[in-house]
Amino acid sequence: MGTYTKPYSTHTSDRFEPLMPNLSNRFPMPVVGTKKSTKDSDQRAFHKRLKLLDKSMYIFVLLAAFVRKSAPGSKRDKIGVIKLAAMGDALCLLPSLRELKKAYPESKVIWLTTRRINPEFFTSLPFIDQFYVITPSIRGLLALLFFLWKNPVDVTVDFDQYYLSSELMAFLWGRGNSIGYHTPLKGRSFALPVEYDPQNNERLMFYDLVLALQGRLEQRSLYYKKFSLFVPEILDGYVPSPDIERLINSIRKDGPMVAIYPGAGLGASFRRWGIEKYIEVAKKCIESGCTIVFLGGKDEEEYKKVISQSLSSWNGWHDLIGSCSLRDTAYVISRAAVIISNDGGLLHFCHLFGTPCVSIFGPGIGIKWAPMTDSILVEHNGLPCKPSYFVPPERKGLARKAKKQPKKTPRRYQIFNPGYLHVGIKLLGAIGGTALSSTLPRVAPLG
Repeated sequence: MGTYTKPYSTHTSDRFEPLMPNLSNRFPMPVVGTKKSTKDSDQRAFHKRLKLLDKSMYIFVLLAAFVRKSAPGSKRDKIGVIKLAAMGDALCLLPSLRELKKAYPESKVIWLTTRRINPEFFTSLPFIDQFYVITPSIRGLLALLFFLWKNPVDVTVDFDQYYLSSELMAFLWGRGNSIGYHTPLKGRSFALPVEYDPQNNERLMFYDLVLALQGRLEQRSLYYKKFSLFVPEILDGYVPSPDIERLINSIRKDGPMVAIYPGAGLGASFRRWGIEKYIEVAKKCIESGCTIVFLGGKDEEEYKKVISQSLSSWNGWHDLIGSCSLRDTAYVISRAAVIISNDGGLLHFCHLFGTPCVSIFGPGIGIKWAPMTDSILVEHNGLPCKPSYFVPPERKGLARKAKKQPKKTPRRYQIFNPGYLHVGIKLLGAIGGTALSSTLPRVAPLG
């Protein structure tokens, strides 16, 4: 991803308010598709600061646990929500935030977050009234504490699964009226802790907190059936550039458009399946009459040369890596017949538009993170088993004793031939074949 250098204080939306505008140039907003910037090192330092800030919060969370409330209050005029990272998580959270606003239409919903979610992308959404962006630094911490003290809310919903710092923020911001997940790592200070299920799809887990706030958690199975994942309003007010619109219209006249996202987010290269395999899938799709569009940002620009060389003698493909804004990319995904993607941020646009997908998961838990739309879930792993997501390795020293959790989940499938993905696309009806009709991810047995 590239950088956005415009200071927050001049942002076009008056609903976007930074805590400390004078720090905005130190940590520019990340936006897909801009030129390579030396600020990439700032983004990595930003992530490290966030982790350091989190580790220092443990003792304060323990202290807060002694004065926690037995239940959150009933007042809902101001609702604070916390989700610090990252982009994919934020996209998965949107359906639940819309349900939150629907349940409390007169309430003011304020989102406390960091720059890792690309908050400028969400400022046009009607169900979020205000944003506050924090900076993990000494000055940023002081500004945050001042903000939490001066701007209390009636209740805080902490949607972060692992961060201890978010639990403390929720406690202070809501004056003890907070809701969040109960895990081996966190949950001591919440007035209403909700048991975290590491095998349930994350979109449903986010929705559990909204249901808990309404006192409807016991009837979750009934509300799951009514839960809509579509959030097409994320593109409200967006007008595609003439070049993008012309390209998409031209492609759709020639046949199905298949989008391929071969990358993953910052520091998540271990989630990538391999560009050579994606190219093999692209060739098979082209042979079936599809047009391929490669998507990605600055982190995927290393693939451009390989794609160009490997497909130089082929027609029916376009490389948009590094040349689209994040909104342009979302628009392309909304118009695609299907998207093939690693476990990365762009994958989670699928459920917002109902775009069918073939999602490829390695170390991540596919059933938990795969989009809940018409989909084929492919899991691969070169290891004898998958790593545990119950207690991240760097947090094991901070985790309190709890009931035993399984440390590993068995490997399910391993990809041997990219041709299997082509079969999966056919099953989705994108290039012919029988379309699936599913509200939950389908695991495709490969090999």
